[in-house]
Amino acid sequence: MAGMFPTMVSDPDDRNRRYTGEVGSQWPRPLQIGYYLCLIAAVLMFVIAFLTMVNGVPDRLPDSWMIEGADEELIDTFARNLRVYTWGSIILGSLITSCCAYLSKGSKVARRWLAGFIGLAVFLQLASFFVGVAGWAALVVVGLLVFALFFMFRPAANAYVDKRSGDVWEGVE
Repeated sequence: MAGMFPTMVSDPDDRNRRYTGEVGSQWPRPLQIGYYLCLIAAVLMFVIAFLTMVNGVPDRLPDSWMIEGADEELIDTFARNLRVYTWGSIILGSLITSCCAYLSKGSKVARRWLAGFIGLAVFLQLASFFVGVAGWAALVVVGLLVFALFFMFRPAANAYVDKRSGDVWEGVE
């Protein structure tokens, strides 16, 4: 009953926050799911970025960019936004993939950096979509990354990372 209302301190018997299973040497299923979702999203980011680079600036700007009397400055702005989107996707995809390599080892630092890179990638994808540079596939990437982040911080994944990285609060009740 105590865990029914939000407080600053969680109830120690709250089954949603505590991992009651045994932490083994195998990395838990939620962490594996987060790993695979991150890799799928990174590959999708690479494919979208490279296809966007190959296609370049279209002859006709999207309808959201069309203004009466569009001049060269508007086309240059669109091209610059397109380059920021493609190179940002390539760089963030590489960083996400690099951090994913350490998830199976239970690295706390890599998981924190990965969460930051995922946040930047989500911002880049959403901003590019709403500006009109990216297509609907950017929202698929956002969905994959958000679900990956959700699975990477599940209680079983937290217990595994704490055990493998050395939890400062281990043994403290």
